[in-house]
Amino acid sequence: MLLGKSILFPIDDAGTDPRDPQNELRNRDTLTLLTMAGVAGFISNLMLRRSYTSWAQYWCFLLAVACIGGKAAIDSLNGRRRKDDKAYKLLQESSELRSMDSEETAVSERSDDTRVADISGRRSNIVLRGLFVSAVVPFFWSAWAVLNFSDRVHQKIVRATTTLDAGYSATTPAELVISMYKEPIDDVAHLINSLKAMPHLADADVHIYIKDSESDTEAIQQRTGATNITTLPNIGREGETYLYHILQNWNTLAAHTVFLQADVHNPREFYPRIRDYFDPQRTGFLSLGWAGQVCNCEDCGDRWSWQDTTHLFPQIHSRINDNATACDKVLLSFKGQFVASAKRIRGVDTSVYQDLREAFVNKESWAHKEEYLQGRPDSMSAPVFGYTMERMWNLLFQCNDMDVAWKCPTLLSGTRGGGSIEDCQCFDPVDLASER
Repeated sequence: MLLGKSILFPIDDAGTDPRDPQNELRNRDTLTLLTMAGVAGFISNLMLRRSYTSWAQYWCFLLAVACIGGKAAIDSLNGRRRKDDKAYKLLQESSELRSMDSEETAVSERSDDTRVADISGRRSNIVLRGLFVSAVVPFFWSAWAVLNFSDRVHQKIVRATTTLDAGYSATTPAELVISMYKEPIDDVAHLINSLKAMPHLADADVHIYIKDSESDTEAIQQRTGATNITTLPNIGREGETYLYHILQNWNTLAAHTVFLQADVHNPREFYPRIRDYFDPQRTGFLSLGWAGQVCNCEDCGDRWSWQDTTHLFPQIHSRINDNATACDKVLLSFKGQFVASAKRIRGVDTSVYQDLREAFVNKESWAHKEEYLQGRPDSMSAPVFGYTMERMWNLLFQCNDMDVAWKCPTLLSGTRGGGSIEDCQCFDPVDLASER
């Protein structure tokens, strides 16, 4: 780490020579880094989209700062001692030459007074910095640790209230449900083959829903090896497809269903995410899109200008939880690609799925009226409501754990040091104590 290069607090380069007195600036740089990190960590825990720090990151950062700061202090002290030794020798030599000159003696005395004042000023700075280090920095770092790690306990309590259908027994271990329109068949075949090459999905059934009435279903089935092919009207995009599949296959749902669009988003990161995180024994809900997007339930929106103008999120939350818990923060889902367990899907009453699908397929529903659209272009094949449904899957399948928002690495990062596969998903409780 090269200190003193911050664009927020630019400090002159101290050079590389440990004898350079400006090396003392490296000490101040270290203190600046320590302070900024503590303040940033503290503030991040008070924000809606907060960050999460593991114990390993927390202590390793402090150790790194201590090592760098310690070396800077030693280098600065050694450099100051060497300079003082040289200055002392020069002062002795000049004193001998000017010992009989009264004017020079007076100048020397004034220089000594200046030196004393400099030393006194340095001592004052050292005292102030000492007070700062002993009071302000520990406060921010301690507050950061308390806020950062105490939330985990709270979230575990919330996670235990998930309602699941513990009595359901699936006959199929996994199924790939793919919403297709006019995507190239070879691309869809590659998607299926790549997923079935993974051990946990090798025996998965494949159900392709096609929303192109002119497609050759026999050719698609032959070239992709799909177990089932179903043609649907071109309505509601992938959101309506997933709801249709859930309702039509309620009593035959696979233990885990992988819901996908035929043209998956971020394929380079998509395959490692499902390979590294899907656990056929514990996965309840695993989003395969962007992670870490959080909103307030009563006023939900995101940075892409989407807004829950009808307050649908608190309504759905209320229906799922029977008004037992308040809807606070919501973890949003993106890309329309995720894995859900049958027990978790069936933990929600079928009427919720039916009403959501009705919003797609009924031309007279609130989702196609101007009060909801507010001037936005809408059609049955590309409904505005589709963007809301895309973001609602986490809420619908009761995966609203803020630990997922804070600890799940980005798709590009893949995994994080010290993390686990639980970072990016909600597990179904092993004992399945909560039943419907």
